[in-house]
Amino acid sequence: MVGRRWLIALGAVVAGCAGPAEQPRPVIRPFDYTHLTTIQLDVAQVEVVDAWVPPRAPPHVDHRAPVEPREALRRMLTDRVQAWGRQGRARAIIEEASLIEERLPRQTGIGALFSTQPSERYVLTLRVRLEAEGAEGRRGSAEATVTRTRTVLEGTSVAAREAVWYEMLRSAMDDPQGLNVEFEFQVRRALRGFIAPEGAPRPPPGGGIETEELPSPGRAAAG
Repeated sequence: MVGRRWLIALGAVVAGCAGPAEQPRPVIRPFDYTHLTTIQLDVAQVEVVDAWVPPRAPPHVDHRAPVEPREALRRMLTDRVQAWGRQGRARAIIEEASLIEERLPRQTGIGALFSTQPSERYVLTLRVRLEAEGAEGRRGSAEATVTRTRTVLEGTSVAAREAVWYEMLRSAMDDPQGLNVEFEFQVRRALRGFIAPEGAPRPPPGGGIETEELPSPGRAAAG
C-alpha cells in the first residue's frame, strides 16, 4: 500500500515537471517599411550587400527561425535607403544577423526536482553599415547595432521557441530602440552631408544621366 502511494506521488511530481503542451506556430507578419519616410541619399546608386553568411551549424539557429534575421534587414535597407542624386554610390551592408543558442547549466539538488529550470538563452545580434561615396572623393559611413536576449525553460516546444525567435526579431527591428530607428538616427547624424535636400526632385533612373539618340550616318547623309 505504501509503495502504491509512493508511485502515485512520484507520478504527480513527474507530471508537474513536464514541459508545456505543444503550441501552434506563430502567425508571421511580413517585414515591410514602405510606409515610412525614406532616407534619401545624394548618390546615384544604392546597393544592398548581404555580407552575413549564416554558419547553419550550432550554436547558430538563425537559419531555423520563422524569418531569418538577414531577410528582415534586407527588407528594411531596400525599403528605406533610396538614391536621390546624380553621381556617387552607397552600399548598405548587412554585417551580422546572428541568432545564437547558449545552453545554461542545470541546477542540482532536491529543489531542482520540483522546478522547471531555464535551459537555453538566445542572443540575437543585428549590425548594418552604410557607406557613401560622392563627388570629389567625399566619403562617409554610419553603423548601427542592436542585440536582444531571451531565456526559455526546459521542455519548451519547437513552436514556442519559434515564437520567441520571431518576437525577438520583431522587437529588435521595430520597437523604439530597435534597429530601424537606430539606423536612421546614425545615418542622419554621421552622413548628414549625403542627405538630399528636403523637397529635392528625384533624378530620372540611370543616375540622373539623360541620353539623346543620335542619327545614324546613313540617315544624316540622306537628309
